[in-house]
Amino acid sequence: MTVSELKNLLNRYKLKPNKTFGQHFLLDDSVLDSMVEAADVKSTDIVLEVGPGIGNLTSKLVAVAGNVLAVEKDTSLEFLLSDITNKHKNLSVEYADIMRFNFTQALKTLKVAHKLKPGRLRYKVVANIPYYVTGKLLQLFLRAQEKPESITVLVQAEVAKNMVAEHGSMNLLGLSVQLIGKPKFVLPVPASSFYPAPKVDSAIVHINIPEKPLFANVDEGFLFRVAKACFSGKRKQIHNSLASGFRLSKLETDKILEQAHIAPSIRPQELSVEDFVRLAKIYNELVNHS
Repeated sequence: MTVSELKNLLNRYKLKPNKTFGQHFLLDDSVLDSMVEAADVKSTDIVLEVGPGIGNLTSKLVAVAGNVLAVEKDTSLEFLLSDITNKHKNLSVEYADIMRFNFTQALKTLKVAHKLKPGRLRYKVVANIPYYVTGKLLQLFLRAQEKPESITVLVQAEVAKNMVAEHGSMNLLGLSVQLIGKPKFVLPVPASSFYPAPKVDSAIVHINIPEKPLFANVDEGFLFRVAKACFSGKRKQIHNSLASGFRLSKLETDKILEQAHIAPSIRPQELSVEDFVRLAKIYNELVNHS
């Protein structure tokens, strides 16, 4: 789609990009195709699309998916999206804020309505989401009781880099994503692929989420308390961050790190997800159960 074609489409429905919702419409069809391909959408899949916007990604999803549920916050897009919905029986659109919407129940209702195979709810998330809600939206799905099979998102390039970070450049976002799933950097997307063009580049990231947890018996809440304490002094050696974050003595801190097989002089970004899981478990055992 060219900028001229997009403007004509928006004029037809008396629309314009909504700055409040952080709308930047993706024009490049090849990027849309890459998102669908990365999500590995099949005819048996249920897809949850967040923020369908003008429906150009939606149209590609309904062509290959079994069923698509699109959740759009901007009600001014209703007439445009209704025209797409009328052409596709496997598309349902809900106008709601995804952060407050019971998408799990909506997906279950969709399964019943289309007489799909009963059993555990399995679905895939595909979304071109506003930058300002990226973190919250990822947490919404990663912490959901019934998690998706995968999440394929178009996000700010720097966020994508953080999501796939390895030890040496680990961060809280990368830790939260990799605790639950396996992220993969798919494709860089320049700002020129959007209208209006954002100030920064973007990228596609695909997160595969296994049915069985990657890490068993992990208290996620406690793990992130430990991680936040460690990252509160990112440039500090971890024994200093841990001691100050939890008001531990040097003896307590050294004992925890020794049993977790972590060098006191290491910095938090140098740790792996496995290191943080082990550290949290050891801390929980030695301090909270002493």
